[in-house]
Amino acid sequence: MTPSSARWANASWVVAVLVAAFAMFAKALPRDDAGDVIKRAKKDMEARRFVAADSGFARAALMAQGEERAEALFLRASVVQSGLEAESLYRAIVDEFMESEYGRPAALELAKIQFAMGRYEGARDVLRTNDLCAWSDEACVFDGMAGVMIRNYDEAALSLQRVRRGRDKTWATIALAEAEEGMGNIAAACERYASLARARVHPTAWLRHAECLEKAGDTNAANREYEALADAFPYSPEALRAAAKLSPPPAPTTPPAAAEGVAGAQAGKPALGGTGFTIQFGSFADRANAIKLASEIKKTYPAVRIDSELVNYREVFRVRYGQYATREEAQSAGETMARELDERYTVMPVTRAADE
Repeated sequence: MTPSSARWANASWVVAVLVAAFAMFAKALPRDDAGDVIKRAKKDMEARRFVAADSGFARAALMAQGEERAEALFLRASVVQSGLEAESLYRAIVDEFMESEYGRPAALELAKIQFAMGRYEGARDVLRTNDLCAWSDEACVFDGMAGVMIRNYDEAALSLQRVRRGRDKTWATIALAEAEEGMGNIAAACERYASLARARVHPTAWLRHAECLEKAGDTNAANREYEALADAFPYSPEALRAAAKLSPPPAPTTPPAAAEGVAGAQAGKPALGGTGFTIQFGSFADRANAIKLASEIKKTYPAVRIDSELVNYREVFRVRYGQYATREEAQSAGETMARELDERYTVMPVTRAADE
């Protein structure tokens, strides 16, 4: 063997030894399991690093099995930006891991998303298929509220009457009063509103109580309640409605001749205001969920907005984009946006401002 051959053989032997040693060292190193990844992702979530948390929970879900996979999916659903994706994750838990610790909580969250999106029948189906009302007062409230929305008042009342404590009891009482109204039991509904209004803690019940007084003809008492409500909850939607009751818009004072002149000047021009159309991506009872969806859409469409409206005297937050003269224009724009965003949408009629 020549000297160069010997040196080559010795070098090869050294390399082989080093490779073997590194392999043994690497094998001895502790490897992350799904539990470790979940723990780190939880820390990211606590620190509000939601993108990192989402990535961590997604990785853990791929690594894990059984209860651990259900946990990773559930936690990921709480941090994803897309409401559609959150719905899909909760659905996966319900379909695959309903008997796990996370099965019923996931089913309840799925029903709440469907309720917020206006899919009341779907929400009730999830709640009732999994008998969630027997497990959670909150589930009974959502089952009852969904029943009220689809006018199934008798069954709604049965669910709502099972709720007996805490904040859930307050919402159940309000929804139960709405069910009583739907069944024509106005006196019973007004008494339920009054029972909550006396505590002065819930603006919706307080407003409804004042309206009951107004309908009964006790205008002075109703006005006192409206004033007290506006003072106690000055920034609530109910306070705005109460203020409108106290200060109705003034009657027009334009002289008849002047009115005719204005009408003539406007001849041939399109009427101001009227109905237009907007693209709606979600409707939520919880403003935080609306903000989460809107913040994701804003990355592509900065002009996305959140409209706040009252629906059955509850504030609802709607994630919307644009305003279009015709349904066809909104539909065309919605199709384009839906493909880019991977989000469902609905074309909704809206009132256009007078200067548009």
